Amino acid sequence: MNNFTKSIVYSGVVLAAGLVAIFAIYNNMNSTGSDMTNLEPAAGAQMGEMADEAAQAADSIQQVSEDAAAAAKDAAAEAVKAAEESAAQANDSAAAAEAAAEATDAAAEAAEEIAPAAEEADAAIDAAKKAAEEAAQ
Repeated sequence: MNNFTKSIVYSGVVLAAGLVAIFAIYNNMNSTGSDMTNLEPAAGAQMGEMADEAAQAADSIQQVSEDAAAAAKDAAAEAVKAAEESAAQANDSAAAAEAAAEATDAAAEAAEEIAPAAEEADAAIDAAKKAAEEAAQ
């Protein structure tokens, strides 16, 4: 066999092996892709569980935030009520202070009116003492 014949035979063998490989690959390929659903990912096989845990965490965070909002609303309502009560007490205190001021003014006026009478009473007492001393002598 000469070199030309050897290269023809070798090329035919290589061509036949290539065709066999191509047909084998083509027959193993499925155009519907149903076999791909059975494949598992190389990494991250627990992504579904992690997604569920993340959803549960998000739900719990939302519940906590709703509870905090309700508590803040209640605290604001109590603060408004306390402010209203403080304002009412301040009004009552102002009225009491005004009444006390009026009573003080009335007491001062009464003291001014009593002062001359007290002076007259002192003068009468002094006159009575002098009369008693004169009578005693």
